[in-house]
Parts: sequence; structure tokens; C-alpha cells
Amino acid sequence: FEELQQSTNNFSEGNNIGSGGYGKVYKGFLGDGQIVAIKRPQEGSMQGSREFKNEIELLSRVHHKNLMNLVGFCFDQGEQMLVYEFIPNGTLMDSLSGKSGIQLDWI
Repeated sequence: FEELQQSTNNFSEGNNIGSGGYGKVYKGFLGDGQIVAIKRPQEGSMQGSREFKNEIELLSRVHHKNLMNLVGFCFDQGEQMLVYEFIPNGTLMDSLSGKSGIQLDWI
């Protein structure tokens, strides 16, 4: 937990890169220089530990060029966070709406 807390400057709003029904996503900088996206659920999230562990198992087995890879997780101090590789250029919604400036040839 402490490593992720430090990598996001204590989950500062300046490191917040997105949010949704699940919670917030923060950009983090790990000690080895890797840039990651940390998905942190909102307080009171209804996801239980069994569902969280099932999600980790599934995500660790799924690999596709168009999906972010899961690089780690935190299940400590009451926190359940997922750590993904950071992919620049905004969100999928940004690309679909044209905000990112990226042209998707399949829409």
C-alpha cells in the first residue's frame, strides 16, 4: 500500500487521471521508473474479497494487444487496488468521442 501511496503522491488529485462507478484511477511512478495506472475503488465499494481475487485471476490470464496488462495489485490495509501498465493518449471514451485526436478506423 505504501509504495502505491508514495507513487501517486498520496493519491493526489494531480495524479487522478479518471473516475467512474468503480472509483478513481491514478497515474503512479514506481521506484523502478515504471509508469502505472492504479485503479482504486471508492470507499464503501460493494466488491468483496472473493470477487476481487477472481478479477485478479482473470486479468492475469488475459493478454491482448488492445488491453492494458495487469502488473500488480494491492490487498492491504483494507484496500483493494489493481495496478495496470500506463497507456498514454487518454481513455477509450476520449478516442471514441474524438477528444484524443486519434482516428479510429473501425468506427
